Amino acid sequence: MKWTNTHKLPDRVIDVLRGKYIARKPEANRLSVTDLICDPLPRALYINHWDDIVSDYSDLFTMVQGIALHSRYEKMARPEDDAEHKYEDIVDKFILVGKADIAPKNAVIEVKQTGVYGPKYRMDKWTAQMNIYAWQRRMRKTEISELLVDVWYRDWKQNNTFWKDYPCIPYECITLPLWSFEMQQKYIDDQVALHAACEVHDSLSDYDKPCSDAQRGIRYEAYKNKNKTTCKIGSTFEEVNNWCIKMPSKDTYRVVKSSPVFCERYCRARSVCPFAKEK
Repeated sequence: MKWTNTHKLPDRVIDVLRGKYIARKPEANRLSVTDLICDPLPRALYINHWDDIVSDYSDLFTMVQGIALHSRYEKMARPEDDAEHKYEDIVDKFILVGKADIAPKNAVIEVKQTGVYGPKYRMDKWTAQMNIYAWQRRMRKTEISELLVDVWYRDWKQNNTFWKDYPCIPYECITLPLWSFEMQQKYIDDQVALHAACEVHDSLSDYDKPCSDAQRGIRYEAYKNKNKTTCKIGSTFEEVNNWCIKMPSKDTYRVVKSSPVFCERYCRARSVCPFAKEK
């Protein structure tokens, strides 16, 4: 991986950003939980085209802020919290590696730092991630009855607290659904199969299928009449269009497909991915 400094950050800031957390090339036989819940294409690109990937140091700001928060949690953890305990399990041909932030008795707790509206778009992935952590503990005969997310909002504003559903403080604890052990096992097996089936090519032009819309951050947005503010956002065209059909006929609605936000802004393989931007 090659690094650039587009914004001419001083060396002291770059040292903080790099730290000891600099990105490492994935090992072909090891699969992290965060990789498992994602589509397989980014990881395939990491493995076979790592030396060609270009990232900018400015991409690391939110990650380092998150690391600082996690470090605080780890420092303040009680002995019974079982903080940052790493487990490894063999699934098919992969070593599945997972490390939950905190796992007190009968619970798994993750720490997330995001925007105020971040949970709306990330809840499905958080649910899958935490159910895998629960599965790892159930595999070791530990009973899990609760999945909790400590969400810290980085863009929270006091003046917006009168808005509908806006958090009253820059923190919220969210309870996520706990799947049955069988459902957890099936999800893991299905995702592992996707990663196992993803072929790694020498040429970037040989990749013929992009990630899913959900992975790419593509959303479908409804606009009422000539309004420039969305009135409905969904993950599929059908979901949003059906909502529009049910609205009063005196208004007109148009459904717009968003750009692939995750591809363009966040995916670390975007510099080499042939699908990083819409054609």
